[in-house]
Amino acid sequence: MLQDLLQQRGIHARLEGAGLQGAIGELPAIGLVRLLVEDEDFAAARAVIDEWEKIAVPDPVRIQSRAPLGAMAGALIGLVIGVGATYAYFRVPTHPEGIDNNRDGILDERWWYSPSGVLTRTEVDRNFDRSIDYRWYFDREGLAESSESDDDFNGSFETRTKFRDGQAYVSSVDTDADSNGDMKYLFEHGVLIKEEYLGNDSVKPLRVNVYRLGKLVSARVDTDRDGRLDRRYIYDGFGEIASVEEIEVAQ
Repeated sequence: MLQDLLQQRGIHARLEGAGLQGAIGELPAIGLVRLLVEDEDFAAARAVIDEWEKIAVPDPVRIQSRAPLGAMAGALIGLVIGVGATYAYFRVPTHPEGIDNNRDGILDERWWYSPSGVLTRTEVDRNFDRSIDYRWYFDREGLAESSESDDDFNGSFETRTKFRDGQAYVSSVDTDADSNGDMKYLFEHGVLIKEEYLGNDSVKPLRVNVYRLGKLVSARVDTDRDGRLDRRYIYDGFGEIASVEEIEVAQ
C-alpha cells in the first residue's frame, strides 16, 4: 500500500522480502520486509510516510535508503482510519496500466486502481486521436457503476449510461448539445428492450420503440405532439410496418 502511495507521488519504490512472510507462515516476520527507495528519494519518501503515520496503524515494515542508515525508524503501515482515509484507500487511483491497441507507442486504453487493488476507472481512446472518448467508473467491488462516452468524437461526452449489478440498465443521449438528454435507452440484463425519443422537456416521450432480440417489434407515437402517445405501429420481421392502430385514451 505504501509502495503505491509513493509511486503516486513520483517516487520509485520496491519491496524486499515480501515473499518471506508467506514462507514463514504464522511466525512474525519483523524486519524481513523492507520498502526500499533510492538514496536521493529517501527524504521525500520519509516525508510522505510521515503524513501517513498520523492516520495509519503501526505494522512491522521498514523503509530505508539503499545505503545502511542505523537511525531509520520503522514505517507505519496498516489499516486506515477515518472516513476520508477509508475513501482514499478504496477509491484514489494510484497507478495506470493499459493497452496500446494500434501499436503506436501510446496507450489507447488505461485502467486505474485504488491502493487496495480494486479497479476504479477505465479510459479509452477508440478512434486513436489521443483524446479520451469513453470512460467507465466502477464501485468498491470493481463492478461497473456508470459510463460516459463521446460517440461522435467531437470532444463532448453526450452519452451517459448507468449500470446495475455490472450490467447497463439505462442510457441517455444529448444529440443536440443542449445539455438535456433527448434519447433514452432501457436495458434488461444488459439487452436493449426500449428506446424513447424525448420532447423538449426531456420527460414525456414523443416516440417509444420496443425491441426484441435487436429487432424493432412495435412503436408508440405522439403524432400531434400533445404529450400523449396516440398511435401504435406493429413491425414485421423485416422492420416494415405490418399494422397501425389508434391508442384509446383512458377515461
